[in-house]
Amino acid sequence: DQYTKVGENKMKTRIGIDIDGVIRDFSTGLYKVIKEYYPDYIKPGSENVYSVEEIRKEMTDWDLENSFDAPKEEIQRIYREEHAETILGNGSPFKKNVDYLREQIKKDEHTFIAVTSQHPICCHHTLTWLGKQELGFSSVVFKNGRKKWQVDVDYLIDDSPNNYHAWVSGRQMEDGFILMDRPWNQKIKSKYRVSSIKEAMELIKE
Repeated sequence: DQYTKVGENKMKTRIGIDIDGVIRDFSTGLYKVIKEYYPDYIKPGSENVYSVEEIRKEMTDWDLENSFDAPKEEIQRIYREEHAETILGNGSPFKKNVDYLREQIKKDEHTFIAVTSQHPICCHHTLTWLGKQELGFSSVVFKNGRKKWQVDVDYLIDDSPNNYHAWVSGRQMEDGFILMDRPWNQKIKSKYRVSSIKEAMELIKE
């Protein structure tokens, strides 16, 4: 019986899920914190941006330092250290994606693995966040974004243009990388662009 189960597990499709930009709304959390505590870092012209939709329009650059008037190290310090609990531990979920994913994980038809690039000093906030969302991933892999292609998954649902390029270069193909549609990845010409995890799962099942 035990051996059958081991065999069965091997048959399951392994689906990697990125966290920030896919199931957690990192950019809105970061923007709100900076607006409240470091208003000088908000670029001129976007002082009156309040709604989530407007924030997403502002955050169109994958390189965060280009979205704010502050060096990269300072932005990283804000979300990794000073305000990590707010932005990461209590970050807003993309509710539809999280709700749908929770149901899919419970069905146990596939193996879902969280594949996320987090600095060691703030990993625990992300684990806490996953617990709050009741997402029972079979494992959580902390991996530098450009090395995510090395993780043992059949598919990766991710929003990063850099991770897309690294996947194509590392695996020598675009297949398997499902791009979550976000303002900062519009330049990527992907055959596998989706707007939700539900859409991604429909692609996988085809």
